[in-house]
Amino acid sequence: MKTMDAKCPKCGRTHHLKSKSDMVVCDCWRICPVCGAEMTPHPPDTAPKTYALDGIRELQVLVACTRHFPPFYGVQKPVEVVADA
Repeated sequence: MKTMDAKCPKCGRTHHLKSKSDMVVCDCWRICPVCGAEMTPHPPDTAPKTYALDGIRELQVLVACTRHFPPFYGVQKPVEVVADA
């Protein structure tokens, strides 16, 4: 079966999909840009309304890498990758 190539718009990694209608979530949002290790989920330390940005209550920090100092707090969200047109 022929596969379709799909490129992540954030990291450029190529994924192989079985059909044009398939979708994959690239895991580049979990990789620390400082050390290259996989970051761990970062639970909110206060109520979600504290994280509001311009009135939008959306958690900004999703993952953190504490393997170095200062820790890196990732704000990139998961990226859906679809087949190239």
